[in-house]
Amino acid sequence: MNLSPELTSQIVSYLGCVREEPSVRYLNRLIRAYIRHVPWESVSRIVKRQTTSEIELCPRWPDEFWQEALEYGTGGTCFENNLAFFTLLNELGFDGYLTINDMENPACHTASIITLNRQKYLADITIPIQCALPIYTNQITRRSNEFHHYTIRPESNYRYAIERSHHPKRRIFTLVDVPIPLEEYRNAVQKDYEETGYFLDRVVIVKVIEDRLWCFSSVDTPFKLEGFDKTSKQEVMLETNRLAKSLSENFGIDEDKIALALLHKQVIR
Repeated sequence: MNLSPELTSQIVSYLGCVREEPSVRYLNRLIRAYIRHVPWESVSRIVKRQTTSEIELCPRWPDEFWQEALEYGTGGTCFENNLAFFTLLNELGFDGYLTINDMENPACHTASIITLNRQKYLADITIPIQCALPIYTNQITRRSNEFHHYTIRPESNYRYAIERSHHPKRRIFTLVDVPIPLEEYRNAVQKDYEETGYFLDRVVIVKVIEDRLWCFSSVDTPFKLEGFDKTSKQEVMLETNRLAKSLSENFGIDEDKIALALLHKQVIR
């Protein structure tokens, strides 16, 4: 999958970055910019599923994903999100592959592996992990940033425990370091729009805003925004009668799309 040079330039500008030669520093800059501009959200997927009759037409491939991000401020959940980011990285000269990994359920979370100077790095913008983490087969990796102390712990059979410090659930997911062919990954994206797909049953939005990770989930009532940094949690209560507007103002996502997703999930009437 490719992005046109023009669209690639628009995306880089949208992220507030410039084109550089591939490096770990540039990868970290792109990750940091991405999670502050592109939300992890189910709004766009819910709307697409409800307005598209055929499941095979539902997936928002990178070109559509990025066009909507630029126009509506949307993003996606992990399957489409990581594919969009990985495709951008390819256009910027990075090499690597996509993986499908385990959480509570098998094969439910994706991430990119980027190779620089024969060293592998985990790049996952959907949890989000806020920096690239080096992967070693026989060595524990530890990295820190303003949110967490991260650990990659080798287990067995290309499997690694990905952990974070300042969270009640320490283990984030199990990385299965096996390259997924593009066609197989595309099939997984489409399958995620079926009845068993993830997060089609709720409106969820996550985005880093002013160095605080802000979250909303329509299954948590009364409705509220939750903001986290390494040392504190902040809550902002939301009124149901202006829920779509409040979420739009906070996350920068088109209000009409949010309202339509909330309506489809019968969160608002």
